[in-house]
This record gives sequence, structure tokens and C-alpha cells, in this order.
Amino acid sequence: MSHPLHPEFVYTVRVSYADTDAMRFVHHARYLVYFECARTELLRATGSSYAEWERLGYLLPVTRAEVDFRRPAYYDDLLEIGVQITKLDVLRLAFDYTVRRKGEEQVLARAHTQHVFMNEKGGPRRAPRNLLAPLQDWLGGERSL
Repeated sequence: MSHPLHPEFVYTVRVSYADTDAMRFVHHARYLVYFECARTELLRATGSSYAEWERLGYLLPVTRAEVDFRRPAYYDDLLEIGVQITKLDVLRLAFDYTVRRKGEEQVLARAHTQHVFMNEKGGPRRAPRNLLAPLQDWLGGERSL
């Protein structure tokens, strides 16, 4: 899933007790929350903002999510969520994620999410250049992946 030529943003999160399940692992559903936080912060790092997109009437729901869980994470672990943009065009955006404990090389999980630009009524909506420009700049000027 990793794309070495595409810049990676790293989001750090400490696992709270509420994030764990009866097996003392991070519950699988929490990873989707971590991924949402990571991609939101990636957008912010590019000079963009999902909150601003929403104010302008552009929504970006998840249309597909895949997670490959390799090793468990536990309460109080400090996790690094690496996120990369893997698809960018006027209708779609996709991200890859890699989860590791801070300071460790071992991958705990890999994931991919796909998103589509929509209007507030749920219909597809083409994103304008000015909305995509910060992301394209982050990718080194690549228009589409």
C-alpha cells in the first residue's frame, strides 16, 4: 500500500482505556476513528481544512474502508498513524495508512479508505481547483494519482 514517492503525514495518538475491548486490544472500530483524525490533520497540514470544505458545501464521505490487522495495540501505547494520499481527482480522494507503535518498525495495521466528493443533498459534486490545490502542492504538483 505504501507509495514511497508520495509524502507521508504522521499523526500520533495515545491509546485510551476506552479504546480497548474485553481482550485488552484496541477495538477494531477505533482504528477508523484514528484514520479519520489522521487524514483530517493531513488536510490541515497541507493548508486545507475539512471544516472549511464543509462550510463551502463539499462533503467527503467514506465509500470504502479496508483494514489489515497484523498485531494488536494496547492501552497507553503511543501510536503513529502514517497517512498518504493515493488518489486525487475532482470526484475522488483516497488514502493509505500504516499504524506503528512510536519508535518501532513493526507494522500493527495497514489500511485504505476511499472517498467521494458530494454536495449536501448526497449527490456527487466536482471539487474545484482551488479546493484541490493545497493537496496537489503537498504531492509535489501531481494533478491526479
